[in-house]
Amino acid sequence: MAIDVETPGSPGWWLLRCNTKLTGRQQRLRKLFDRYEGDPWEPDWLATAPDAAQRFYRAARTGFAEMIVKAPLRRLRVTSIMTAADSSEIGDEVAWRVWRRAGMLAEATDVHRTLLIAGDAYVILGVDDDGPYATSEDPRQVVTIHDPIRQSRIRAAAKFFTDEDTGVDYGYLYLPGRRFVARTVDRARSVVVVNGESRASFAPATWVWDQDHGGADGEAWPEGMEDFTGVVRYRNDEGIGEFERQEDILYRLDHIILQGMVIATMQAFRQRAIKVDPQDMPDNDPVTGEPINYDEIFSADPGALWKLPATAELWESGQVDLNGILSMAEKDMQRLSAVTFTPLSMFNSDAVNQSAAGAELVKEGLTDKVSALHDRCEQPHALVAASLLRLAGFEDHADVDEIRIGWAPAVRYSLTEKGQAATQGKASGVTWRTIMQEFWQFSPEQITRMESERMSDALLFPETVAASPAAQSEAAAFAQDVTADATA
Repeated sequence: MAIDVETPGSPGWWLLRCNTKLTGRQQRLRKLFDRYEGDPWEPDWLATAPDAAQRFYRAARTGFAEMIVKAPLRRLRVTSIMTAADSSEIGDEVAWRVWRRAGMLAEATDVHRTLLIAGDAYVILGVDDDGPYATSEDPRQVVTIHDPIRQSRIRAAAKFFTDEDTGVDYGYLYLPGRRFVARTVDRARSVVVVNGESRASFAPATWVWDQDHGGADGEAWPEGMEDFTGVVRYRNDEGIGEFERQEDILYRLDHIILQGMVIATMQAFRQRAIKVDPQDMPDNDPVTGEPINYDEIFSADPGALWKLPATAELWESGQVDLNGILSMAEKDMQRLSAVTFTPLSMFNSDAVNQSAAGAELVKEGLTDKVSALHDRCEQPHALVAASLLRLAGFEDHADVDEIRIGWAPAVRYSLTEKGQAATQGKASGVTWRTIMQEFWQFSPEQITRMESERMSDALLFPETVAASPAAQSEAAAFAQDVTADATA
């Protein structure tokens, strides 16, 4: 039976709206992912060019888009989850165990990467025999429709994909409280070609509800999760990728590098000429009248010996100066670094000569960008954590309003800077735990282990503490810190 797409608010109606929205943004997303993966748009004429020309053209492409994404990505790392059941800095062990078991240690990194590339990222949650799970989703396959008044509320979500093993196309529809699964019954009639790629289009006449997943009634989420859709969206600043507005600079850099390669290749060998009286070197043989091929006579073989008339004068072209082209490329790298707040050293290894003020400005911009991403990812991460805890049966830990995400520091210090700050902090009376967390930037788990190791050292090697005034002072300070933390 064909899927009903005419009745407003019906599952088929929502599935069609999701597919229409997803189709409308495919071209934009494809360009962004192609650029990130090092395979950006190419001119149409290149498709008919010889293979050697195509390889030469592609050799000029840069990987700067990847660097723009990975600069903040490497600083986006979740270190703990705090809930109403345990709001300490170390975090809730139950929540962290559920988070890890669901696969979010790896999936969170994929979510952050996709968010920075495309401007949108998604997590789909579910339950199987191993318990709750979460998967990072490709925005080229997943789409959400939101409440126009409160954008954080998802009215409907869908994922369209092809099972490569069976050749069947599926559409998973997520509505509050229920999930529906549709599949193709005549794939040949539903396949369309978009940007040279074949994929399934949602044509109601060729799709049916999958009876293995509840058919037209769908599948319900566990009791008490009637408002749960199973999909969480992450949105970047203004909903765009980190390098989306810098496409012109990226294309210009590729073009400049290409032109430099062309010039360097064409001028690899110097041009030579002979200035001579035509009577001494005629164009045709005086005896036979046949044209004379001077290219064969004056071969470029290092062992060749040339015999020239006394009136002949040799000329050789000079080497082309590429400094101007290289300077243009460096200037565009600096512009790209400035507008994306990406350290110039990631684009150019010679950036050590960059001014300290300029480097500090970019560093501050990158730190601010990462801090803003922490704020943007805080709520969706909390929603994912709360949903996983609810699916795992830990309702006491699943109050989303009380969940806080612990992050690795946005700013990274050198060992010298950490040591100096720690020494000054200790001299000014800052507690040991704060010094370890804020100045040395250890994670909560590392600090907890270090505290246990310090106590063990004090018990196993008491003579060391007794013999060293410095150690006695440190032990007393540590005991004072522990007491202060316990009574706080």
